[in-house]
Amino acid sequence: MSVATERSPLPVREARVPLVPVKVSTPLPMGGDTFQTSRVNAAIRALLGDSREITQVNWLRAVARLVVDMRPDIGSTLVTHLGVTALDGESPVGHMSIGEIGVVYEALMALSDRERRKSQGQFFTPDDVASFMADQARRFPLGAWLDPCCGVGNLAWHLANAMDDPGEFVATRLTLVDLDEVALKTAQVLLVASFADPDDRSALLRLVSRSEHRSFLDPAPLPSHDFVIVNPPYAAAARDGRFRSAAARDLYAYFLERVADESQGFVAITPASYLSAPKYAQLRQVLSERPGGDVLVFDNVPDTCFRGFKYGSTNSSKTNFVRAAITVSAPADREWKVTPILRWAARSRRNLWLTAREFLVPRRTGPSGEWAKVMPGTEGVWDALATASETLGTLVTSTPTPFRLEIASTPRYYVSASKRPLQRTSKHTLYFPSEHTMDKAYILLNSSLPYWWWRCLDGGITLPIRTLLTLPVPSAMEVNAELVRLLERSEEDHVVTKLNAGKHNENIKRPRELVDEIDSAILPGVTYSFDQVYASDMFAGRRLGVIEGG
Repeated sequence: MSVATERSPLPVREARVPLVPVKVSTPLPMGGDTFQTSRVNAAIRALLGDSREITQVNWLRAVARLVVDMRPDIGSTLVTHLGVTALDGESPVGHMSIGEIGVVYEALMALSDRERRKSQGQFFTPDDVASFMADQARRFPLGAWLDPCCGVGNLAWHLANAMDDPGEFVATRLTLVDLDEVALKTAQVLLVASFADPDDRSALLRLVSRSEHRSFLDPAPLPSHDFVIVNPPYAAAARDGRFRSAAARDLYAYFLERVADESQGFVAITPASYLSAPKYAQLRQVLSERPGGDVLVFDNVPDTCFRGFKYGSTNSSKTNFVRAAITVSAPADREWKVTPILRWAARSRRNLWLTAREFLVPRRTGPSGEWAKVMPGTEGVWDALATASETLGTLVTSTPTPFRLEIASTPRYYVSASKRPLQRTSKHTLYFPSEHTMDKAYILLNSSLPYWWWRCLDGGITLPIRTLLTLPVPSAMEVNAELVRLLERSEEDHVVTKLNAGKHNENIKRPRELVDEIDSAILPGVTYSFDQVYASDMFAGRRLGVIEGG
């Protein structure tokens, strides 16, 4: 039986606390309730040297001090492996969660070697994200796990913590791989210090013997394993003909393809772009060849998975605005399921992790092979539109005509079309051969369908014209003169403006009751609810899958 709870492992948000009281400053939520900006920044200031080499030595000495304090029984063995002497006094990374320690290391590497950070596209895994991913591993059978891009051990730590016997798991069933030797050594000693059984000096030796300092993409055979947990680098790469996803020219695509091909199951966090972008078509095919799995898709507003600072970035925004996807493919899975793009506010972050899986629905495939992100409650809409014989693209003409509509190309919470010219810099202009076809498109584009369709197939920053033109036209839809009249009147009453880069951009925000009326008219006999599609926080008031007060 594990004795992990009798030791003093690195603290996490659920139960573990700092070894001694720490003065709490205003927190920056970083994926764990324990994250404290002040102590993270203090550690960075204390350890950052004049060069990358000096910084790394400072780091290793701080880690050595930490593991000696944590594990007097095996501390000397751990320090010997690090190859430094332990720092005198208290470690600057003491009393931190593994997520905080990961932030400090990534910040130090970014600030001491910015080009390396930029080229590798590294993003640390926050504690709550890593904990959620580790919880998904509970669905897997007993087996050996590989973390092929381990960093300082954020994911591997939470994975071990989720096991029934973490000491046995770290000693015998976990393998670490990383191109950064300092990070790899750090992960090894932190995992052993946190979970090894009392006086088990062999745990480190066994973990080190299985681990490899290398690139996961090297052609050499991978270490023996059954399953993989990974947060790969997100960065452009040269075309690599070894991979079917070579057209993507993306490191995370290569990582995910190799993981899918050479493991019995995996848990991965990557950008969500692979679900829809044309360049990832072959990666989707690779994943489709597996029996099944779950894809949970996370928005980047108003909250985002990768919260916190991008140390060393020249971008004025200090938040990591990656729209992420957690992909889980367990051996027992027999179909693919996908969530919609999950959108939540910071206050609902805990509810997100508790109930995110409730949004999974069987995968639907878009017109260009996209893995659609369909909102529960709108499956009937998708299935009804699957039989449509027309799309918006069949209504338009490439020749300018007097019959035109303008649509903002940067939607946030809705899509609408206007007959009057919109005073804005980012818009699509569509032309039609007749007034009748224009009015048909006018009604369609002011329903819930274009926004819902964009969220299903894309949902990025902009509304691509290719996505817009594939919008199906409901088979039962007819031109309703009264709806057209109401929409034309609305263009005078419901103009909104937003300041962007010093310029006012117009749009038409239709009243919700008018949009609902259009939806009812063009989707007769279809059961649906678009309420959550428009929600800025899909998890407000949710408690273990129940709406509070409902």
